[in-house]
Amino acid sequence: MKDERFALLEMIASETLGVETLEPTGKLTADFRVIGIEDLTRALESAYDLGLVTGYRLSSQPASSDVHATS
Repeated sequence: MKDERFALLEMIASETLGVETLEPTGKLTADFRVIGIEDLTRALESAYDLGLVTGYRLSSQPASSDVHATS
């Protein structure tokens, strides 16, 4: 089962590289591609930026164990 991170990587691959899926097919013509360095750079930058944003959001959320009910 794909997790959310994998789906985001597929979205980046689709938008920047024209690769519709990251699932291997076992066929050389489908699994291997020639990718321009500019497109590869854009894809890597997108993945890096997404990682930064995700890490920031996770680090700024209060931990559920920090919330205690007071009586």
